[in-house]
Amino acid sequence: MSGAAPGAMDISKVVKERKFNSGGQGSVWAVKDRTINGVWPVAYKEYHQATRGQLKADVLAQMVGFMPDLPRGTGQWLAECSAWPAALVKDSAGVSGFLMRQIPPRFFRELNFEPGVKKPAGFQYLLNSPGYLKNAGIPLSHRHRFELLLDFARILGRLHSLGVVVGDMSPNNVLFTLEGTPACFLIDCDAMLLNGRWALPPVETPGWQLRQGERLGSARGDAYKFGLLAARLFHGEQHGEDLTSLRQADAAVGALAERSLWADPVARPTLEEWVPALANAAATAPTTVGVPSPRRPRAATPTQTQAQTQTAPRPRPTTVAAAPAPQPPAKGRFGRWWAGLVGLALVAVLFGPQVYEWAGDAVAGESGVGTRSAPGGAGSGGGGGAQDSATPGSVEGQARALEGLLKRNEGNRGSVVEAVRLMTSCPGDSRLREAKRALREAAEERDALVRDLSALDVSLLPSSTTSSLRVGWEASADADRAYARVAEELRSGCSAEALRSSTPWQEAAEASGRATAAKKEFVADWNPLARKYGLTTMTEGEV
Repeated sequence: MSGAAPGAMDISKVVKERKFNSGGQGSVWAVKDRTINGVWPVAYKEYHQATRGQLKADVLAQMVGFMPDLPRGTGQWLAECSAWPAALVKDSAGVSGFLMRQIPPRFFRELNFEPGVKKPAGFQYLLNSPGYLKNAGIPLSHRHRFELLLDFARILGRLHSLGVVVGDMSPNNVLFTLEGTPACFLIDCDAMLLNGRWALPPVETPGWQLRQGERLGSARGDAYKFGLLAARLFHGEQHGEDLTSLRQADAAVGALAERSLWADPVARPTLEEWVPALANAAATAPTTVGVPSPRRPRAATPTQTQAQTQTAPRPRPTTVAAAPAPQPPAKGRFGRWWAGLVGLALVAVLFGPQVYEWAGDAVAGESGVGTRSAPGGAGSGGGGGAQDSATPGSVEGQARALEGLLKRNEGNRGSVVEAVRLMTSCPGDSRLREAKRALREAAEERDALVRDLSALDVSLLPSSTTSSLRVGWEASADADRAYARVAEELRSGCSAEALRSSTPWQEAAEASGRATAAKKEFVADWNPLARKYGLTTMTEGEV
């Protein structure tokens, strides 16, 4: 039921403006004169009365509270790449909906046959024939396809590690952009599963259902639907499981898709297993916009034939949640900063947008996010995404594949810093166990990065670049594990003296020093390469 939740904003404070759209669950409205962090316009998803009768308000409240509890870097990553409820809204009858960020402009697209009309760029537009894509004005190359799948696989894999399952992986709920490096943006996050609980009864989009009898709400189910998406993206169709075009584009990725479609969920590859193969495929795939590989003749039902010959369906009405969270001030956890940001949201609704704009200015200079080289330089995107100069086996292609690993590491350092800060505050046994778990997970992620780095073809890059990166990540993993041992020791007695006398603490400091030295060497090699090809430059703290 939609019972009232503590901290929910009263509907009288939400000034609805134009209606963006209306769907089965509710309507989405622009909120007048309100911004998040001085940048992002606010939207309000208002549930229909029938939906409110099915809503588990406590689960939706947990989704709102999920972001503040994440480590700073992880929270920032989630806020920037996916839709997530930011604040509950209530009326006299209970929870009526929630506030969220509007869809970022770069995830809208104007189609040639509808000039002047910009629509959310859902994946369903990409699941069509070359003729449709040409008529629509969507210049989609094989590299675009692999880069989009790579970004989506990274997002899904990390969501799964956080206890989030997408469930209804409809192409309408995955938005794309081909500007710069192709990227994805997830919407309808209130329909996702969080820690085994749904806020709303789960549904599946027709044509995207799991195998008969398979339970909805598992990471392996998401893996099955990801395999479907990969097959359909390369074959240019809304339905079916034909892997011919994908196999011809890249045999390794085609093999992963085949395993993903197996009936036994346990036998399917995880999303993390997709990442190295997709990174290699993206680095060597052609940038030309052409016709997919010839299709193998097969019988088609009338429904399938209609889906292949008609234009893509209209996107399901949705908008995007969760204010992206810039880096917080030097002191304090991401969670406290995020909670303060949401609090400012409520103040802004009450007293106007100036408070938000001030907050945005206050933290704008403190972001530790890497910068991107100015457009227009050698190899820069120019809005088309893949670069013509990044031919298979080129230096640029290998550098782009390496950049993918660097992006995957975003947020890892932030989670370690927060875990160490938590640990050294002697917060009690349960929080020490939480810090220990976060540190071990960070070490495992760095180990995975080292393995994936070894699997990349970087033969054309300076050997010192990858060797220093490998040493840096290995040393960081050693430091993470040492800090985890410190957390375990402090459970037996937490004090400043215990910390000073801790052998693992000294081991962590030594490993951190090795990591910093190696990462300084890496960025000295990497940044000139990044500037040359329009990639992300970094500091050692971001590696």
